[in-house]
Amino acid sequence: MDKWILKLVLFCCRLLVRQGVDFERLKIIAETKLIMDRRRVYLNWRQRQQRENSNPLMVTLIVYAFLGLYAGFMVFVTRSLVISAIIIHAYILFMMTMTMITDFSSVLLDTADNQIILPKPVNSKTLFVARLVHILVYLLQFTLALSIFPVVFLFIAYGFLVGITSIATVLLTVAFAVFITYLLYAAILRFSNEQKVRDIVGYFQIFMTIFFAVGLQVLPRLVNFGNLLDNFQLQAYSYFLPPVWMALTLESVQQFNFDSIHSLMIACALLLPLFTFWLMIKYLAPSFARKLAALNNDAGTKKSGIPYTQRRKSISEKLSSFLCRSKSESAGFETVWKITGRDKGFKIQFYPSLAYMLVFIFIFVFKSGRDVNTLWENLPGSRMFLFFIYLPMLSITSAITFVSYNENFQASWVYQSTPVGRPGQIIIGGLKALFLKFFIPAYLILFAFAFYVWGTDILDDFALGFFNNLAIFLLIASLGDHYLPFSRQPNVKQQSGRFAQVILQLLVIAALVGLHYLLLTNDWMIYSLIPVSATGCFLLLRTIRNLRWVEISF
Repeated sequence: MDKWILKLVLFCCRLLVRQGVDFERLKIIAETKLIMDRRRVYLNWRQRQQRENSNPLMVTLIVYAFLGLYAGFMVFVTRSLVISAIIIHAYILFMMTMTMITDFSSVLLDTADNQIILPKPVNSKTLFVARLVHILVYLLQFTLALSIFPVVFLFIAYGFLVGITSIATVLLTVAFAVFITYLLYAAILRFSNEQKVRDIVGYFQIFMTIFFAVGLQVLPRLVNFGNLLDNFQLQAYSYFLPPVWMALTLESVQQFNFDSIHSLMIACALLLPLFTFWLMIKYLAPSFARKLAALNNDAGTKKSGIPYTQRRKSISEKLSSFLCRSKSESAGFETVWKITGRDKGFKIQFYPSLAYMLVFIFIFVFKSGRDVNTLWENLPGSRMFLFFIYLPMLSITSAITFVSYNENFQASWVYQSTPVGRPGQIIIGGLKALFLKFFIPAYLILFAFAFYVWGTDILDDFALGFFNNLAIFLLIASLGDHYLPFSRQPNVKQQSGRFAQVILQLLVIAALVGLHYLLLTNDWMIYSLIPVSATGCFLLLRTIRNLRWVEISF
């Protein structure tokens, strides 16, 4: 598909750009960039090993097309052109902006072409047009994937004129998304540096992953389309939003209504995206390129003048000093604490599973289909707080698996070069870091909510639940093979082979929830089981801490 789009874009470039561009070299540069795009791994596929001849870009486009199918169904669900068009164009604007920020950031922030291509017999104008052609081909591919189903559905539901106009409004929406992306990058670079920009891009990637993991479960439960249709009304501020411009433009074409409001919206839909795109090409993109080049030239010039002995201790160092029993354990604690806060691969894999706690809560709370007010009134009389006690562990235990993988796994040779007799101390230090960093905050938040709803009656239940959760966490860590933190190469077959472990985890949690439920009427039994559960945690801790090298897998 990209070959046909490239031919179309190059044909347009021949018509628009006639001076100073070597089209033979332009074609070679653009084709090379597209080949690299096919081989580049996108967003959630980053941790997977791909076959040499695979095409992860095509897989990503197919996924985006299915997401477009989901958005396109709004045409038939709402039965309102304005509402469905607003949803579709807002979806395309959001998706293209986030895609530009996440998956295409390596192109927007890359200045390697200046060092690799310009020394060759290629002039700067040819290189600039090649980068522009590359971006346009990329945008058109994703635009086609995102909008193919919504546009087809608009053709079917509202006729030929609305369908043809929707193609134009989709392209104008994409042009506006490109401007927003460049504006965002320029604003960040104005007050930051390139490394922080890449960090922000990483957080956007995590946000995108969480959005799709949680949003597809939560949003349909929050939106009542019946009420939306009955009570829908455009407010004054709505006319400042690009999706509303596009929707009213389509409505104007459908109804042949060109009154003052619709004419103004048509003008905004047509002129403002074109003006912002021209503004970006003329001023914003060159300024962005100069700023990025200047940052690259200045990279590495600033160094901290604070000696190591005079620097302040980090949070992980302070915590490890009284939570860990040995230097080896402290090293494992600090390593896991710091790398889990820096490694983008771990965040992209683990944070969505952490966010699934929200999904589970919404599934359990809204499963009956009753309104929120009724659920809230009946909540104190129920025993739903048991879900808040054990739900965090469903998400947190996945960190035990993810923490053993890292792209820089070759550095794990340092473990065997150290005089550590019991590598289990390193593992237990890492487990303490995971439990303290991820489980404790989530558990405290859910406890605060439960305490607000149910009061002091649930204090003993949460105390027993804490030790039960810790026992589950340590039990999962003690079963199966034992790996040192960040010592394994990312491998899709190994990382996806967790089905048996997940089933076992669910069975253990279900058994504890069932036992806890049966004991709710006997407070003295709950108090007597707290020391039993705490003793089990102590024995599991000692077992893992005493692991020997022969018991460690590599």
